[in-house]
Parts: sequence; C-alpha cells; structure tokens
Amino acid sequence: MIHVVTDSTSDLTPAQAGGLGVTVVPLIVRFGEDQFRDGVDLDSEAFYRRLTSSKVHPTTSQPSPEEFSAVYRSLLRGPDDSVVSIHISSHLSGTLQSAHLAVQELGPARVHLVDSGSVTAGLQMLVRSALDDVAEGCDAGEVVERALARKERIGIYVLLDTLTYLLRGGRIGRAQAMVGGLLNVKPVLTVRDGEVAPQARVRSRRQGFDLIADLIRKRLPLRRLAVFDTGAPELVGEMRGLLEDAAPGVDILLGQVGPVVGTYAGPGGLGVAYLAAG
Repeated sequence: MIHVVTDSTSDLTPAQAGGLGVTVVPLIVRFGEDQFRDGVDLDSEAFYRRLTSSKVHPTTSQPSPEEFSAVYRSLLRGPDDSVVSIHISSHLSGTLQSAHLAVQELGPARVHLVDSGSVTAGLQMLVRSALDDVAEGCDAGEVVERALARKERIGIYVLLDTLTYLLRGGRIGRAQAMVGGLLNVKPVLTVRDGEVAPQARVRSRRQGFDLIADLIRKRLPLRRLAVFDTGAPELVGEMRGLLEDAAPGVDILLGQVGPVVGTYAGPGGLGVAYLAAG
C-alpha cells in the first residue's frame, strides 16, 4: 500500500486529511514560551486572533527527524507498504531536511521524498494529485515521477496586506527588492524556484484581485484552482467570482492559510494557486 504523507504547511484541516487518508506531520508555532503544533493544538482561526492581539511575534520550527521516523515506521508495517512524502519547498523550511535524515535511517527504498517547491494551497494540490495517481494504480515510483513533473505546472500568486510579517520572519527571499517602495501600495508575490519572489505592486486590493485574475487567464487551460485567505474569509467570495469568470468550469478549492505560513504572510491577505493542464 502507498501511504501519502505531507506536513502542516499544506493547510489540510484534520478533517480533510482524515477523509483523504493523508498523514500530516505538524510544524511548530511559538508565541514566546507557548508552543503549539500547527493545526493540532492551534487552528487557523485561533491563530489569527492571537496574531493580531499578541505583543509577541510568533516563530516557527520544523518537525524533528525523530518525528518523521516515528510516522514512517507507523506506516511501514507490512512488506508491501511504501510512503510518498511531499513537503514544503526546501528553500522555505528545513522540514524536508528532517524528513531526509529520517529516510537515511530507514532506507530510501520504501520512503520517497518530494520537494514540492511550493507551500500551502500549491503543496496541497500536489498532495491531492498524488492521491489521484495512487487511486489510478500507479506505483510509488510513478507517483513521485508524476509529482516532480506536475510541480513545474503549479503556481501561486499572493496579495498581502503588508510585507511586515515576511520581513520579521526572514522569509522574504527575492521579494526584498520590493521593500522601500511600498508606501500606500500592496505587494503581489509569487513563489518562483521554491522562493518568495515579487510579482507586482498595486494601489488597492481590488487592483490586486484583477491582476491575479488576469494572470490566471494567461495560464489557461487549468486542472485545478484554489483560493486561500490569511484570516480574511470575507475576501474569498470576490476573488472566487473573478476566477470563475477567468477560468470557467475549473473547480475552485477554498481554504485558509494555517498558523505556520500565516506567521510570515500576516493577516488580511489572499492567495490563489493553480495547476496548469499538462
């Protein structure tokens, strides 16, 4: 049996993960001395309430190799069991490195690692597509091969309310070039080569929505779309309507960016992910 594993930056809720049969390894979020497992001890709604009210800026950390090892061992019970483990971009987190250390101990023949080059909804799309491959009867090697090809067709556009949280968390990457020119404008970012990168500057949220919809039109035809908010669910409806016009007939997955990624994105933002047809 092929078991699919991911980490909590995929922003699958516990109910979604359980329904899909995916094992999620949580990252850690800390507010000072208070430590939480992402999505387990602290859900998205509670996180954004605390983020906007706390005087302490949260920090995050990756799972340990021992945590990955325990998960993999629990799944590799029979001789025919194998694991495909798909994770946040190695440029954004050391999570994949922890998984790699666990695999060195267990042996790479039964645990196959995939660097998604993405995060949140983009990572989740790769996980959901891998599950489709398993359902089609692919073996673990084929699932990995398809995931590696598919990741090149996944993209993310993010409209943030501010770059402050990315700066504080040190995950700003190539978007550093936007700092200093953002007075009264909002940043639109993307993930390129596994790193946060600048896409555009806009004067208003509506301009940002329109820009993202236009960018999505240029990526047609699409297999999947997703809209994830960062503690601002009221923004989702408007963006969803624009995407339905831009890419008619494409199912749109809705969700919320969880605590770990929300630590860097901050509140009041919106992200759109796509999987282009191959």
